[in-house]
Amino acid sequence: MNRKWWMTGGAFGIGAVMLLTSGWSAMAGTSGYETYNAAMKRTAAAASLTASVDLTVTDNGRSLLAAASDIRWDRASHAGSLAAKADGAGEAHAANVYLQDGKLIVKTADSDVYRVKEMDGEAAAEADQAKREKPHAPPKAVLQLFDALTGNMKELATAQTTADGGKQASLHLSGSRIPAVVNALGALAVSGRAGEDQGGSKADLPALTDNVKVERIDLDAKIAPDGLIDEQTADIVVSGKDETGTKHEIELRLHIDFAGYNETTPERVDLTGQKVEAFEQKNADRGPWHR
Repeated sequence: MNRKWWMTGGAFGIGAVMLLTSGWSAMAGTSGYETYNAAMKRTAAAASLTASVDLTVTDNGRSLLAAASDIRWDRASHAGSLAAKADGAGEAHAANVYLQDGKLIVKTADSDVYRVKEMDGEAAAEADQAKREKPHAPPKAVLQLFDALTGNMKELATAQTTADGGKQASLHLSGSRIPAVVNALGALAVSGRAGEDQGGSKADLPALTDNVKVERIDLDAKIAPDGLIDEQTADIVVSGKDETGTKHEIELRLHIDFAGYNETTPERVDLTGQKVEAFEQKNADRGPWHR
């Protein structure tokens, strides 16, 4: 599997997550944020659920990355499954991940080997409990920095009641309404530095070096009458010029559908007769805010 290709997509993905985090965290204290936060907590507490995720990244309309995944999780049995596929940089990749019977199992489409890691039952239970009590999140100081620099973003988040009795939480920003901290994060996301530091290729994700700015951020969450999230979308556009002076407009679109609340059964894999090898998951306990 081409590691550089995954690093290129990962570099942009990390920056996108930072943008989303800064946007939603800036809504603290508003009706839009409170509505969304309550729904997110209720969604995270579900006994089981299915999430269908679609992600696309384009540059001046040209596709850089198209990815889709089906995630199924059952909290009670501490079991889950992930089926993912992605196309980008002229390559197609697919993988399946299973968490079952105290094992983490990974199978990529380009290999007939199932890589298996034995999970310590007590450690897994403790990790699951920790996630319920305190999910991975940016450090408090980071959130305070976002809160201090995002200014009138707090006033722009909305929450509206829909025809079915649910809610629509939204944050739409463009132009001067996008604060400096978000523009800075946008510049980092498309600078190419993250991928370069990891040995990634910048051939398909242009490194923008001049006049970099976030043009638009649209975040929307559709919340059902029972307070659970039905779907969540994000559309982020960043523009700028590369070192040759060529202008780029990079757009990230993310769509997540949630379903099967308290009714989802994760997929399982039968390893009988299969090629199996052990693997160690490096830095598994390090959150996304650690290096």
